[in-house]
Amino acid sequence: MAKKQQAAADNETRFLNIRRGLIIATVASIALVALLWGAIQLESFLIADPQFTLASPPDPGEDSPAVEVTGVNHSARNNVSATFDRDYGRSIYLMPLRQRREELLRFPWIKDARVTRVWPNRLQIRVTEREPVAFVRLPNETELPLIDADGFILRPETQESLNLPILTGIDRKQTGDERRVRVRRLQKLVADAGELSAKISEVDATDPDNLKIMQDAGGKAVTLIIGSRYYKRRLEKFKQNAEDLLRRDPSKTVFDLRVDGSIYARPAQPTLTAEGVRTSD
Repeated sequence: MAKKQQAAADNETRFLNIRRGLIIATVASIALVALLWGAIQLESFLIADPQFTLASPPDPGEDSPAVEVTGVNHSARNNVSATFDRDYGRSIYLMPLRQRREELLRFPWIKDARVTRVWPNRLQIRVTEREPVAFVRLPNETELPLIDADGFILRPETQESLNLPILTGIDRKQTGDERRVRVRRLQKLVADAGELSAKISEVDATDPDNLKIMQDAGGKAVTLIIGSRYYKRRLEKFKQNAEDLLRRDPSKTVFDLRVDGSIYARPAQPTLTAEGVRTSD
């Protein structure tokens, strides 16, 4: 008798557990359906409601008042704005942010970009541009493009006045690392030279360990062979003695500054021998 009672109790317990499980599953299913339905309704609302629509520019060629673009100085602003032409008149919910960012990064001048939705109907585009450090004279090319610190060669896209030296010794066939080394040497030279860099018009970095500078000295263009270090000290030494050197022999326009305490002067067309000119310390 006790066994039958125990069996009946076990069956009742199993029944209650099954019923409880069915109730939980039913409630969970209803909640999931409700959640899915709510998500669909919310998505439809975000897509269709006019308050989320990205406003078009008032006139062709103008910027949309709903789009804020910052960081654009050297690149063509209309190229950045045109990236979002397909999004005007649509909900910002539909905008593929990652795709638009990738499209912006295809522009040569743009180093990094961030596209952000600002609810309900605005966009923020923050651009980080490449900063040019010099014009670059390329073999067999007449134009003077620009180059940044990473060795990227950039064609000007805007009308702006840039007070930058010309860098030679750069070639499109060089690797990015090869160009980068030469640009970094130029930057080191400019930083070390300080105010003396204002006179530098051109830097030859064909050999990055032996820079050559073209600059003005008393109204005459001279070439200074300056090596790879002590830039400011060597330029100051030349500045102190330039007038005397140029007066002594006006035909000598190339000066080797690499030996401390001495300046070796040469004609514009180097000869087999060089005249050593001792300077005062």
